[in-house]
Amino acid sequence: MKAPGQGEFMQHLRFLAAVVFFFLIVGVSPALQAQEVSVTAPAEAGINQAIEITVSGPPAKGDILRFADESGKLLKGAYVYVGNLKNNTGTLAAPLEPGKYQVAYVSGGKIVASSPLTVTAVTATLTLPESAKISETIEVQFDGPLNKGDYVQMLKSDETPIRGLYAYVVNAKNGIVKLRVPAEGGDYGVGYFTGKKLIGSSPISVQGVTATVSAPGSVSANETFELSFEGPLNHGDYLQFVDANGTPVRGLYRYAGQAKKNVTTLTAPVEPGSYRIAYFTAKKDIGGTAITVTGTNATLTMMETVPAGAHFPVAWQGPNNSGDLIRVLRPDGANAGSYAYVGNNPESVTLRAPEELGDYRVVYLSGGQVLGETSFSVAGVSAQLDAPAEVEGNQRFNVTWEGPGNHGDILQLVDPGKPGNLAYRYIDKEKGNISAVLAPNLPGDYELRYLTQGGKVLAAVPVTIIPAKQEPGSLEVVAAAKPLLGPDDAIEVVLDASGSMLQRQDGDRRIDIAKRTLTALISDTLPNGTPFVLRVFGHKEADKCRTDLEIPLGALDRAAATARVEGVTAMNLAKTPIADSLARTMSDLGTVTGERIIVLITDGEETCDGDPADVIAKMRASGYDVRVNIVGYAIDDAALQETFALWADLGGGEYFNAGNEADLAAALTKAVNPSFTVTDEAGTVLSEGIAGGAPITFAAGTYTVTAGAREQQVTIEPAKRSTVTIE
Repeated sequence: MKAPGQGEFMQHLRFLAAVVFFFLIVGVSPALQAQEVSVTAPAEAGINQAIEITVSGPPAKGDILRFADESGKLLKGAYVYVGNLKNNTGTLAAPLEPGKYQVAYVSGGKIVASSPLTVTAVTATLTLPESAKISETIEVQFDGPLNKGDYVQMLKSDETPIRGLYAYVVNAKNGIVKLRVPAEGGDYGVGYFTGKKLIGSSPISVQGVTATVSAPGSVSANETFELSFEGPLNHGDYLQFVDANGTPVRGLYRYAGQAKKNVTTLTAPVEPGSYRIAYFTAKKDIGGTAITVTGTNATLTMMETVPAGAHFPVAWQGPNNSGDLIRVLRPDGANAGSYAYVGNNPESVTLRAPEELGDYRVVYLSGGQVLGETSFSVAGVSAQLDAPAEVEGNQRFNVTWEGPGNHGDILQLVDPGKPGNLAYRYIDKEKGNISAVLAPNLPGDYELRYLTQGGKVLAAVPVTIIPAKQEPGSLEVVAAAKPLLGPDDAIEVVLDASGSMLQRQDGDRRIDIAKRTLTALISDTLPNGTPFVLRVFGHKEADKCRTDLEIPLGALDRAAATARVEGVTAMNLAKTPIADSLARTMSDLGTVTGERIIVLITDGEETCDGDPADVIAKMRASGYDVRVNIVGYAIDDAALQETFALWADLGGGEYFNAGNEADLAAALTKAVNPSFTVTDEAGTVLSEGIAGGAPITFAAGTYTVTAGAREQQVTIEPAKRSTVTIE
């Protein structure tokens, strides 16, 4: 055979190159790929029906499934990426118009495989009342395709959907949904929609309704009063004050659904004038009554001059509306700190004078409006101290003092060169002008001060502490198995149910742990029939300083009390009104003539701008036998623990720091034990406490322990502990 020439050889090479180039260009063309993929789908479906589609073959990036018409024109709307299918299967909602279609596999913008689909029309039927009252909620029974997203909606007479008045059929029970009708009377319809396409409807006539309101013809400004009404009681209906122009008065409303037997209460505006109380359904005024709000005033009576920092009474006469209070103001109207709610203090309140000298006002406030006022002046005060120049460490020494003797004033032992207390003792002028202070076991030169509640030093004397000649002894006072309360005594528990009590400890919320321990106290410790009160704060409204009396003063019914405790739930974001809650205990226990034992259970600080120390001082200055015990639960802040201890000491009680559930249970048991005082042979009160509390240090000697009418003598020996049981 003749060998090919060079020209023929080059022709062969050019032919082979052309073949390679051809296969490189068309190797993955749609025409070839169409032979590698397929689409399987139902041949027929109703409009908007979800159909299942299965494909085969490896998808290229960006391949999609969507609908096309018979001619192959791709339709806008539903599609799914082939790469997102699970097990090569996915769903698409059929087009909303009946006709012939294709389920198309699209790659590179072209259909490479398809399956024919016939879409048929579907209908729905609705069964509903022929008529309804405006804003009424009706029941609609339906029979429809139940496609995803189907809903029932109110229609205008021209079948235009009414915004907001709809219900998804997926929420139906037994094929029935609830639907609210419009707030305007007229002819309407109810339609069934699938894919926003109306496929069935039924007419309904909406009838107008009216409401009537019965209320006093006139009330005082900010007065809370009772009214009755008749109305449709649709969901969300409410009664509200409106002014002469028909504009609703913000905040002065009450939901009709919360009323009992169509009777409720409203609080009048603070501005006198002509108003209406209107009944609203779907924010439409459908009836009401006219009412006149009249002005009112209050009168205050008090002394013209008050010593600085002193607690003083203010007699009052006024409307006594909810939230009314009496407050000390500076001449320019700025708050001067002390206030009291009149609802807690019938006829007279106790306030504390500022420590800054000058002229002040006392005002009666109702709804922020001043209804009455009087003026007074703050006069200067002074003090003197007489104490031993030298005392032994760990020994109590007597201090004779002269001064204002205000509740909250203290005798304080300090190192002049360093801040902070070394020792302190609250002054109680009802127990005389001799107080005992426990010297620390820290030899050195110190200063004893007379310190006011506001932090002013009125007098100071030097005191040198020397090493003790002998080690002191200690006294432990314990209680009998059950609290020993007299027939005239009472216990009030103030429970914190604010947002912080929702935190968890060992898997349980703090509020649940507190409820368990309080239930155990009621069921196992307090005798049935004990005069008992329960007040709770933080469990009713978020972002509010609300406190509520849950169990009013009465003989303890264990079953009823535990049921009420179980019903308490902490409220997220609720605040902590410790001062106001403590202040209200005075009215809660208003008829108690014996000892008033108050037990505060809290896991946090005051967050409502109150002054618990001032409130406790007022309680102690009231002349009643009051003891305030504080149980701090899960509190890690040492400064807050010290603050609570100071408050409890001021209240003649004790502070118990409970880190867990067992500590909390033990603290509550001790907090309701009887109180006692310890006096020396001269009758000077050296210490106060609660049976079951921590042992108290005393120098060797003979002392008297008094609990109520019971007295026991005890001898304290050096370095030994003596025990007294209160029976």
